[in-house]
Amino acid sequence: MPECRKDAGAEIRALVASDLPAAADVLAQGMRDNSLHVQVFGLEPALREGRLLRFLGPAVAYVHANGVVLGAYVGGELAGVLGMTEPGRCRPPLKDAIQFARSIASSFPPVVILRIARWLAAWRRNDPTEPHWHIGPLAVLPTYRRKGIGQHLMLKCCERLDELSAIGYLETDTPENVFFYERLGFTVTGQEAVLGVPNWFMKRAPTRPKAG
Repeated sequence: MPECRKDAGAEIRALVASDLPAAADVLAQGMRDNSLHVQVFGLEPALREGRLLRFLGPAVAYVHANGVVLGAYVGGELAGVLGMTEPGRCRPPLKDAIQFARSIASSFPPVVILRIARWLAAWRRNDPTEPHWHIGPLAVLPTYRRKGIGQHLMLKCCERLDELSAIGYLETDTPENVFFYERLGFTVTGQEAVLGVPNWFMKRAPTRPKAG
């Protein structure tokens, strides 16, 4: 994967470990008002964003250690983030799962822990058994939305999937995003209400067949 690329005024590059706190902050701001996150982390926006940030810190670190986290920079500011977890790693091994569970247990009240458990269990049920790159989280700062940044992050992701002749898979709780991902070649493989919020599960076949 090339280290950087400029699209729609944004420089797209793979993030390094020191970028991850800023990446988690971008994701927390960008996904704060997602319907599912409202149900999981609460109605009050500032409290919800803080809780989401605490949840995303370890999650982004895991994706970075087991795949790649792309960042979109505009004028030197990190404006968008997209994670890609490599095949076989979207279900953490026992050691990482225990560490993540401990982080959640120490960071949230019991009612939020229960909601997180129900949310993640639903997503695990829908995770494909075949090898795939797990795409997400993806978010753009509110001030940079509708400038093509999310699209170009996803185009970069799809380029990588096609280079590897790999399947991509993702989840979304936003109806508008279903159409966005369909334009990039994803198809809906399932739907389930998670904590009362409709979630769509989508998969994309590579456009280039495997060699040989």
